[in-house]
Amino acid sequence: MKTQRFAVLGLALAVIAGTATAQFDENDYYVSAPFVNGASGIYVSDSETGVTTPFALGLLIPHYGWFGNDGNFYVPDRGYPALMKVTADGNATPLSLGGHFLKPVTCIPTPDGSAFVVSDMEAHKIVQVDYSGNQTLLHDAASTGGLLAGPDGIAYDDDGNLFVANLLTDTIVKIDPAGSASLFAQDPALIRAPGGLTIDGAGNLYIANYDLHTIVRFRLDTGVGSVFAGPDLEKMVFPNDLKLSREGGLIVAGRQGRVTRIDALGGLEVIFENPELIEFDGVSVKQDSNYCTGRYETYGAGTAGTGGFTPYFGAIFSPCSGHTIGLEFRDFLGGAPGVLLVSSGGLAPGTQQFKGTDLLVDPAGPVFMTLGLFVPGVGGGGGNMTLQFEVPVMTGLDGLQLYHQVFVVDPAAPKGVSASNGLLETFGL
Repeated sequence: MKTQRFAVLGLALAVIAGTATAQFDENDYYVSAPFVNGASGIYVSDSETGVTTPFALGLLIPHYGWFGNDGNFYVPDRGYPALMKVTADGNATPLSLGGHFLKPVTCIPTPDGSAFVVSDMEAHKIVQVDYSGNQTLLHDAASTGGLLAGPDGIAYDDDGNLFVANLLTDTIVKIDPAGSASLFAQDPALIRAPGGLTIDGAGNLYIANYDLHTIVRFRLDTGVGSVFAGPDLEKMVFPNDLKLSREGGLIVAGRQGRVTRIDALGGLEVIFENPELIEFDGVSVKQDSNYCTGRYETYGAGTAGTGGFTPYFGAIFSPCSGHTIGLEFRDFLGGAPGVLLVSSGGLAPGTQQFKGTDLLVDPAGPVFMTLGLFVPGVGGGGGNMTLQFEVPVMTGLDGLQLYHQVFVVDPAAPKGVSASNGLLETFGL
């Protein structure tokens, strides 16, 4: 059903800008600071100096925002309650007030970019809001069989499935394009007070865990989860919002007025902090509002070795010019030499074999290279590592495809070699 936006006569709730000359910068960090006495609102941190200054004051409890395709900034404010529109001069007005909203907290674009999807933690609803402010109810507790319970962070995957972090039940819910909801993840050891969500181009779902001071990662294809970063209270405390960064890795907002960057190895680096602002509920960078179009895709199957472990070869983050990405090796024989094959051509399973296993990259491709490896660790399934790379900035990279596969010496494997699945890397913008 639809609810028209609540008209505010004379824009009585208009917010006075912190500075009339402020403009959106592609690289600066716009953070939501809801707990500053008398000065709650959106602050901007200069990407070069780290100096944080007011941008739009007078908001009440702003949360996780997003830059729209119209050049404005949009942020849910659960204090009004409304989805607020913030212009480049720092003027903030309610775009959509009341209606389904009780405590709206997160907004992301719809997959086609024509509107926003907003979660409401108190109404237990997911609501679509178009650029005119019209509300359309998408999902609620009833339509999801009671699975929506304090929805906070939300993110879409490439198939149009919506993933939702539930604050009240410490769960992650998956809602398919037809509206059918299911429980995706529930693990008290990994998920506690989940907030921001984001999904990369390699099929990884990242979750900010407020109470555990960690970022966890779940594979979308297997549902397997693990701690990706933290806890490290010197660098990340009570993480809230979580975004993919075009400058590399993830950026996370939390307490101490701190924003932290996380690389493909799970390493933490404080970008800037201002303890006087107490806690950042949201962080947004204009250039990050357009996701990288690069993708990784696994294909084929490997060959098991010692202990029956089949090596897995995957990736972290999204392959675009200038991005930092990770190539991930799991369940190999520890302490074994190996080789990474890279080609511009791939082979379907069963086409050609090497040492008794399917060869999934084409050695006759126009581009073919090998990289010698030594897998650390001990024993079958004990060889794990992640190699981090920076994708070069170069023209013509968009759409380029590279196929990868790894072979490792393993006496217990057929013909003494175990092998990974194939990994297709498609570079994007």
